Amino acid sequence: MKTRIITAAVGLPVLLVLLLAAPLWAFGTAVGVICTIAAYELMHMALGPGPKRMYISTMLCALAMPVAFSLGVEFSWGVGMLLFLFFLLSIEQMVSYSGRWRITLSMIAIAMLAGGVLPMMLSTLLRIGLIEKVGRVRMLLPFVIAFGSDTGAYFVGMFWGKQKLAPHISPKKTLEGAIGGVVAGGLCALIYGIVLILCGFGVNLVSLTLFGLIGSVIAQLGDLTFSAFKRQYDIKDYGKLLPGHGGALDRFDSLYYLAPLTEVWIAMAPAIWAKG
Repeated sequence: MKTRIITAAVGLPVLLVLLLAAPLWAFGTAVGVICTIAAYELMHMALGPGPKRMYISTMLCALAMPVAFSLGVEFSWGVGMLLFLFFLLSIEQMVSYSGRWRITLSMIAIAMLAGGVLPMMLSTLLRIGLIEKVGRVRMLLPFVIAFGSDTGAYFVGMFWGKQKLAPHISPKKTLEGAIGGVVAGGLCALIYGIVLILCGFGVNLVSLTLFGLIGSVIAQLGDLTFSAFKRQYDIKDYGKLLPGHGGALDRFDSLYYLAPLTEVWIAMAPAIWAKG
């Protein structure tokens, strides 16, 4: 508990600086590093040592995609990187028939998920950040909901949790904690909206609060999904990157689901806009 709080106390200011004050490419680089580590964690869990070239090409794609989006490249470039990764992995599969490691279709699918699909999902944050005047405050929104929901679920579950939510996937999670997380997500979104109004932004508090509630459900679904992956391979954490939190996938798993939802919500029901 103490280690978890200390890590959060150190990490949150760094995150806020990257989100609100640093150049977008700097935040894009940070997201790229997270995606690279997450790609390694996922592949190491599912594939073990594996072919080194396969690891390298997958991790390079995971790094390049967020950086590219932070520099304003079109979405089609991301699709192009995804296809290029598949092209490289296909060649590796053919070459592997004459080497030590035999690359299978399932290995290619895991590498595509780790190095292409997941980085593209998290890179949604960078596409949001490119929107003039409101991009940065919208980019912060999924973090507010994800971390607020996680904190609410943790403490409500600790003090009042009794009924297990998904005992075969995540034994410590409770239904009471999940409900607390949803309420906390909506409340954090509402508070964030009020702060933005005080800062001179236009905000639809109803839309923002509703997004907080729905976003919290989606965030917890993402958390459970990656927990199910861990159960399949019988591991506790993906890594030890963040003391008290685990690896990159342990800490940012919910954002892989929540970031794309934020982009969709912005398009369908704008909740934050610039005045004037």
